[in-house]
Amino acid sequence: MGDVILTTGVVAALARRFPGARIDYLTRSPHDQLLGEEKTLSKVFVLPPKKPGKFAYLRSYLQFLREIRRSRYDLVVDFFSRGPRSRVISLVTGAPFRLGLVDRGFPGHCWVDRIVYTRISSPPVQLALTVDRMNHLLSRIFSPASLPGPPFHPTLTVTDDNIARARELLSSTFPGETPVFLVFCGSGIPTKNWPAQHFAEIARRLVSRGMSVLFLGAASDREQMERVRGYLGNHSLIAFYENLPFGTLKGLCRLSRGILGNDSGPLHLAQATGHDVVVLFGPGDHVSYAPFRGRFLKAHLACQPCQAFANHCPDNRCMQEIGVEEVWKAVAETFDLPHSREVGGAGVLP
Repeated sequence: MGDVILTTGVVAALARRFPGARIDYLTRSPHDQLLGEEKTLSKVFVLPPKKPGKFAYLRSYLQFLREIRRSRYDLVVDFFSRGPRSRVISLVTGAPFRLGLVDRGFPGHCWVDRIVYTRISSPPVQLALTVDRMNHLLSRIFSPASLPGPPFHPTLTVTDDNIARARELLSSTFPGETPVFLVFCGSGIPTKNWPAQHFAEIARRLVSRGMSVLFLGAASDREQMERVRGYLGNHSLIAFYENLPFGTLKGLCRLSRGILGNDSGPLHLAQATGHDVVVLFGPGDHVSYAPFRGRFLKAHLACQPCQAFANHCPDNRCMQEIGVEEVWKAVAETFDLPHSREVGGAGVLP
């Protein structure tokens, strides 16, 4: 999810530079749903899902490639140029201008990329942030300075329907109209998760300041969310939801008072709706994926970022050593929190 969101600034810039152009986007399911409300896109293609039987999948993939070829694109931008698949698709389009990123991890990239792409972008090492690397990619097509306005940060459209659905969920979940704080306590990868008891402590402090706290996640985050729930018990101002639609998530981010979470896709989504975030980094790449809105926290260990997302880390110190007081200070400084509990609120958690 995160990588898709980080490309939306380039898409917006292309739409402004080439008004009236048909702009299509290719991604895998379910990320097509994330882009379904973007008016700058004419169509969102979805990579064919793998089907039972080798020949059935090959047939559907060839049909997909024929449809791509028939679209007769003038320009193809391969945002990440990872592995052979994106290279095959880029070449099959037959577009006269095919732009890709240098991928030194792909064997034979030097000679292969000369065939696949008509222009290759190799961002300077000083551009560590993925957002900056996307803007450098854009500069290989035209000068971003030729377009007036702010830098092209990733942006997602938040519709009135998104807001309405978010309001409906909040009104059916929490009593009254207390401000809501969103917490993404999972990440899909256990070694990237801050300890559950620490998230529970932050939730207690938010409730004591008059906030409702909404924990959000995917099915892969269920175990972590259950751990947090176990530390908190039942409380009228704390709720847990998983697998909400992307539209509802966007609406919730727009309505929230603050957003805290582990390094994960939903934190990119939150920033793309225009909201600041506080992100907790462990083994993930805080150099390339630091937030472009808000701030991040990490432990000060020489092994970071190891990018080792498997469970072979002996102690997961990088997440264990981020302290509750440090996170609370960042939350209090980043967001406009109420100073105290509103009169008539529910009882404070023990």
